[in-house]
Amino acid sequence: HQFCCSAEDRNIVQKQWSVLWGDTESSKVKIAFGRLILTKLAKEIPEVKELFNKVDIDNPEGGPFSAHCLRILNALDMSINLMDDPEALDSALDHLADQHHDRPGVKKAHFKKIAEILHTGLQQVLDDYNALSWKSCFKGILGKIASKLQG
Repeated sequence: HQFCCSAEDRNIVQKQWSVLWGDTESSKVKIAFGRLILTKLAKEIPEVKELFNKVDIDNPEGGPFSAHCLRILNALDMSINLMDDPEALDSALDHLADQHHDRPGVKKAHFKKIAEILHTGLQQVLDDYNALSWKSCFKGILGKIASKLQG
């Protein structure tokens, strides 16, 4: 089931995403990007903050939170790289959906907000950001991860 994320959309998203990680220090960039997304999410939906207590969100520069940011960005990276293989992507997203379903307090609304934050951030770092392609593809990716959650 494609979510109007065409082959051309996938190609655009993958190409634009790869531009971000050309730097050899890509893990540092991924951590910074993840940190930006999660701290902004916690600022805009304060109840989210307690969901990240185990990874020490109060110390965003610290090891546990940085490692969590890297895990999140690596999951995004994997999802984008698997877009050409719908079966593998579906399986990976299903696994992520189960992981998030098992965490009390995680809601669909949080993923909607992450999508907004992501789009705002990508517009700032990509010169030729294609909002339509990203939105059509990410609606499916984030929607699938949030598919087993409540509101």
